[in-house]
Amino acid sequence: MALPGLLSNGRRRGLLTVSALTLAQGAAAGAAAFATRGLFEALHGAAPLPAALLVTLAASGLVIAVTRVSARVTGEWLGQSYARDIRLALFEHTAGMAASDVARRRNGYMSLRFVGDMTAFRNWIGLGLPRLVAGAILIPLTLAVLWSLAPVFAWLTLPLVILALVSIGLGGLRLQPLHRRLRARRARIAVDMAERMPLAPELDRLGRRRIEMGQLDHRIGRMVRAAVARLRLAEALKAIPDAIAGLAAMLIILGGFRTGASPGVIAGGLAAFGLLISPMRDLATVWNLHSAWRSAAIKADAALSRQQREAYTDRCSLPKGAAAIAISDLALPSGGRLNLELAAASVVGTELNERDSTFLFSVLNGLEKVPEDAVTLSGICLRRLSRGSLRRSVVTIGARPPILLGSFRRALTLGVSQRMDDADLEALARESGLTDALSRLGGLDGKLSEGGRNLLFSERALVSLVRAKQLKPRLILVESQIAALEVEARNRIMDWTARSGATVLFQRGVMPGLSQAA
Repeated sequence: MALPGLLSNGRRRGLLTVSALTLAQGAAAGAAAFATRGLFEALHGAAPLPAALLVTLAASGLVIAVTRVSARVTGEWLGQSYARDIRLALFEHTAGMAASDVARRRNGYMSLRFVGDMTAFRNWIGLGLPRLVAGAILIPLTLAVLWSLAPVFAWLTLPLVILALVSIGLGGLRLQPLHRRLRARRARIAVDMAERMPLAPELDRLGRRRIEMGQLDHRIGRMVRAAVARLRLAEALKAIPDAIAGLAAMLIILGGFRTGASPGVIAGGLAAFGLLISPMRDLATVWNLHSAWRSAAIKADAALSRQQREAYTDRCSLPKGAAAIAISDLALPSGGRLNLELAAASVVGTELNERDSTFLFSVLNGLEKVPEDAVTLSGICLRRLSRGSLRRSVVTIGARPPILLGSFRRALTLGVSQRMDDADLEALARESGLTDALSRLGGLDGKLSEGGRNLLFSERALVSLVRAKQLKPRLILVESQIAALEVEARNRIMDWTARSGATVLFQRGVMPGLSQAA
C-alpha cells in the first residue's frame, strides 16, 4: 500500500484555493504600495489627500488580513485531511498484517505512527505547501511592483533576493539529516519511557532507579543537542531575509536618490520590499516542514510496505455443522512442522508448546499468513473464507479477549453482527456468570477500561464465553489460561463447549486426560 496522495481526496482544490487567496494578498500588497507612493507625493502638494488612495490603503490591509486568515484555515483543513488519510491507511494496513508480525512491533512503533508523525504530515500540506505557493506567487509579484515603481529598485534588490533564496535552499539541504537524527532520538526515548514507566516501582526495588535515570538522562541529553542543532539551522535560515532587509532598504533609498525619484516613490518601494520579507521567511520554514515530512514519510512507507496476510480472498462460507480441520506442513514458530487432521465434532487437546499452540490458534482465526491450502476447514481453504463466516464460525475462549475502552455492552457484543436486545443480553451475561460484574460496573452501560483491566481474570474469560454463545460457532479454541480460572467459571466454559456440538481444540494443560493432537 502506498502513502495517500498529497493532493487527492479534494486537496488539489484546496491548494488552488490557497493559491487564489495568496494571489489576492499579493494584489492587495501591490495596491498598498502604490497607494503609499501617491499619498506621500500628495503630502508635498497643496491639494487634499486623495480619498481614493486613503480608502485603498485601508482596504488593502483588510483584504490582506481576511485572505491570510482564510488561507491559513484552508491550509489547516488540508493538513487535517491528509493526516486523517494517513491514519486510516496505517490502520487499514496494520489490520491486514499477520497478528504475529503486529505483536513483534514495539508499542513505540504503533504510537509514533499514529501520534508523533502526524504533526509532520499535517504541517507539510497544511503549512509547507501553502507557504511554498505563497512564495512562488508573492516574491515575483512584489519584484514586479518594485519594477513598476522604479526599475532601479528591482535591479538593486534582485541580487539580494537571489542570494537569500540560494542560501535558504542550500542550508535547507542540511535540515533533513538533522530531522532524521532528532526523530530517531525522540523515538528511542518514547519507547524507553513506554517500556519502563509501568515497571518503575519494580525497577526501584531491584536497585535500578539511579541506573535507569542515568541512562534516560544521557539519551535525553543527546536528544536535546539534536533538537538545538536542528533549531539553530532552521532559525538561521528564517533570519536570512531579515539580514538583507536593512541592506535592501539602503539600496532603495540610494537608488531612488540618485535617479531623482520622489519621496513617495521611495516610500512605496520600501513598503513593497517590506512585504517581501514575510514570504521569504516562510520559504525558510518550508524547508524545515519538508524535512520533517520526508523523515516521517520514509518510516510510513516502510510501515505500509509490510506484508499482508492475504485473507478473505474468495468470501466462501463454511457449511453447517461442526468444522473438520486439515493442516498440511504448517511452519511453526519453534521451527517444527505441523500436520494435523481432526474430524468434525472432535474434542481434543494439543500437545504443542504454548508458543506454537498460540500461533496455531491465531492461524485458525485467520490472523496469520499461511500458504494456499495449508489449512482447510471442512475442505475449504482458510484464506478463501469470508471475514464474516470466519468470525461467526471460529471463536476463541480465553482470559485475554480483545476489549476496547467503552461500555460493558460493547465488550459483550464485540464481533457479533446480530445483537440481542439489552434484556436478553443481560440475561445471557448473568447466566454465564457475570452477575457480580454487572452489579459492580452498573449494568450494560458500565464503563470498561482499556483491555478490560477493571474486570477480574475470570470475568474476562466469561466475556469471551458470552460472545461465543451469541455466534453458535463451528470451531471453538480454548486457551490455556482457562485452567487457572475459578472453578465455577471454568466449569461454565467446559459445560458449554461440551454441549455446543462444535469441534473443540484445547491448548495443553486445560483438561488433562483428553486425547492429544500433534
